[in-house]
Amino acid sequence: MNHQSSQTTPRASVVLLSGGMDSTTCLWWVRRHLTDEIHTLSIDYHQRHRVELESAALLAERAGVCSHQQIEIDLAQFGGSPLTDASLDLPTAREHRQAATVVPFRNLLFVTAAAACAEILEIGDIYISPVRDDHRAYRDCRREFYDSLEQTLRLGAGAERDIRLLTPFVDKWKTEVLAIGRELGVPYDLTHTCYTGRRPACGECDACAERIAAFRANGAVDPLEYEIDIDWTESGAASE
Repeated sequence: MNHQSSQTTPRASVVLLSGGMDSTTCLWWVRRHLTDEIHTLSIDYHQRHRVELESAALLAERAGVCSHQQIEIDLAQFGGSPLTDASLDLPTAREHRQAATVVPFRNLLFVTAAAACAEILEIGDIYISPVRDDHRAYRDCRREFYDSLEQTLRLGAGAERDIRLLTPFVDKWKTEVLAIGRELGVPYDLTHTCYTGRRPACGECDACAERIAAFRANGAVDPLEYEIDIDWTESGAASE
């Protein structure tokens, strides 16, 4: 079952909100398309870019959600990824090593936590924001993964419940998601994307590079500050 968009019937929902541009766009998209209550959940997994959690809290407040909760799942204790182990070098986008930033089974754990939160709230709809750009490096961002997990969660729920894992952007490129977000009035100045967790953003990690490329493709200038000078024209991208 491919839940790429929400049905029009109002249903309460839980939105996994990282504080990044994709999950924030998803939250604003849910606000536009649903009239029922919205709850947000953020995960502190001891990521080196934990500053994003501050952004998530601010964005949840700006969105006027019914509740915002932050829980802790310490994935740093396993290590193995530069996103959770500061002793590992964080690759730049030029190195073409984005697969090195995989945190094993991160989305499985996050969505399961969201399902637990949703069950307590007696909510069946959970929104996650993988985009098409993620598919190559992050196998747990594909719709097939969420179809399988959706069935697993239904089987393991405490009671019979119509659990739906909704991924409205799973087949959209980040450039398309940004275009949707700009139309929705998403406050991208409040979001955080950089894997280093720095402000200003480094401008060189894969997360920054993808964000910069999306703004360029939309003929827009990112409201975030970067440590390096960015040419926001398409010719600037060609010269890199």
